[in-house]
Amino acid sequence: MAKCAPVASEPNQPSDRAESAIGQPTFGKGAISRTSLFAALVVGLPASAILLWLAARGIDARTVFENVRRADSLRIALGVIAFGCFYLLQAIRWRWIARREGELSIGRFLQFVISAVACNNVVPGRPGDFLRAHWLGRGVGSPRTRALGTVVVDRASDVLVLVAALGASFLFVGHEDSWLMRIDLAAAVLGATLLLGLLGARFYVRRKPEGVAASRVGRLVGGVLAGAAEAVNRRDALMVAALSAAAWTAWAAGAWSIAAAVGIPLSPIEVFFVMAVVNLGVAMPSSPGFVGTYQWLCVASLALLGVGGERAFAFSVLLHAAWFVPTTIAGAALLTHKGVRRASRRRALTLQPRTMQVTAP
Repeated sequence: MAKCAPVASEPNQPSDRAESAIGQPTFGKGAISRTSLFAALVVGLPASAILLWLAARGIDARTVFENVRRADSLRIALGVIAFGCFYLLQAIRWRWIARREGELSIGRFLQFVISAVACNNVVPGRPGDFLRAHWLGRGVGSPRTRALGTVVVDRASDVLVLVAALGASFLFVGHEDSWLMRIDLAAAVLGATLLLGLLGARFYVRRKPEGVAASRVGRLVGGVLAGAAEAVNRRDALMVAALSAAAWTAWAAGAWSIAAAVGIPLSPIEVFFVMAVVNLGVAMPSSPGFVGTYQWLCVASLALLGVGGERAFAFSVLLHAAWFVPTTIAGAALLTHKGVRRASRRRALTLQPRTMQVTAP
């Protein structure tokens, strides 16, 4: 598996030193703190193991295997394509949010998104979002703190759409179960907190007095808030909301196709309910790639819709694999390719003075 190293910037891109020269704190691989790695290993791995045991408890493994084996391969392929559209729409949305920081192609943003997901799939601590900001900062010559602010808005947009989807579908799904009530309440609190945080960032940037000295932590927080505040306005809100709705509709279409592949008929409301529960639920600490957590969330949410454990578990395996395998392979290939190109450039720069000495008259 390729190491999750920063994606190299193009030769004509601004140097990292330009960022340091303006007094902005930088971050890169160092942003993956030891604390987050420790929490992921000590808390996430046991939690994932427990949830995997809960999801598989009382389920016949042979029946699960048979459901997976008999799944409609065409519908699974359509699901994979839908997830590809989901990541493409996420890249387009992030490009729109970050357009004031600098211009890069949609393809570059898609590379950053896929590479970040691949890192989250294999590395504990979910470093992908910090690496996305690092790569964007290198690519456009922008302070990485401001780049991180665009990632904050991007991720907040996903959460707000999922909260809205859960709130809407919650009314049509039996909600006498206490765990579902807790998830819905927590989602509402999270959504309100994010909205207030984004509005607060806008207010802070507008009201912040000029020339006030700040500590390194203050500059870091201020840079993130400044990057986030740029996208907090009516025009951006409408575009980001439309792209977010389109992206998660693509995800829901992929989940619906894979559910149909194993014989689970889901209505649009039920698909959006499962989508919201699963994707909001993976915010809890877990192993890389959400193994175990993903299975339990799928089985538990489908159980409320009357789907049997074996079929629900088969759905969770195929749904997980439909995005996990392609993003991990594609992200590893992208990271490896960029790493090779970066090493070649360094080697060429190292050998260049010697070549000039040999060919000099």
